[in-house]
Amino acid sequence: MLLELKEVSVRYRGAERNAVDRVSFSVEENQIVSIVGHNGAGKSTLIQAIMQDIHYAGQITYGFPEKELYKWIRVQTQTSTFEKKAKVKDMVQLYIQLTDSRETVEALLESVQMQDFKHAYLEKLSGGEKQKIAVLLATIGSPKLIILDELTTGLDVVSRRMIWDLLNKIRRDKGISILLTSHFLDEVEYLSDDVIILERGAVKQHGTVGELVEHAFDRSKLATSLTDSSFRYADLRYKYTKHKNKLMIEYRVEQERDVFDNLQACGGYDIRLQQRTFEEAFLKLIGYQLDEKGETK
Repeated sequence: MLLELKEVSVRYRGAERNAVDRVSFSVEENQIVSIVGHNGAGKSTLIQAIMQDIHYAGQITYGFPEKELYKWIRVQTQTSTFEKKAKVKDMVQLYIQLTDSRETVEALLESVQMQDFKHAYLEKLSGGEKQKIAVLLATIGSPKLIILDELTTGLDVVSRRMIWDLLNKIRRDKGISILLTSHFLDEVEYLSDDVIILERGAVKQHGTVGELVEHAFDRSKLATSLTDSSFRYADLRYKYTKHKNKLMIEYRVEQERDVFDNLQACGGYDIRLQQRTFEEAFLKLIGYQLDEKGETK
């Protein structure tokens, strides 16, 4: 166990309720744990408590001496800033010296495929390239845990995927655990061993992606079909919802063949049978739904 929180609460002076309310979870070795929730759910406050930067009630236990907190846990945010006119090689060398690491600039840059940027100025890098360097700096000195707070916000799809691959590589090659906060549910689904859903400072749900999806939908799936004026609703044997000409049926796995055959017999077309996604589960668990435009309602 690297990190364990038991009944951790934080209340700011003058506030009517806790910003973090009796939160409990743990992070094990070589594990990626994600914390998700709306803005104001308490994610950043929780990180401050873990780093002993804010007063809290409850108990936080570390798998190493607490006085070595900043040696073994590193925090990196989406707003990483670097010294103007600093070059990539100089920043990496500085972190090597600060952490008394035996790693070399060349080996570290090669590990994240950034060796061609060794002499580049940091301010000239793209957003994705800057974040790769930010993640790399957080790993120098081989910490046990890195905390990444909204690291890929503002990056394009390609850059985000690049960061995801880097995080998996870091865990695989260095055995570093990661505590991640993110608004991107596809990111959480792709990376996480364990997920904590925060709502108004409290743990709403906690489990693996698969467990959360199963909890939200009880192993049900979703059938969608397009319809036209000739569709025979009288012959449809399943409860449905409809938006314009798109019909949706929630069904159990064992009903799949019959649902498909029934929709086809009624005149449905472009029939799709889909697993429920983590995004759908998250929205349902916190009381939201997506409309046809992908917006919450």
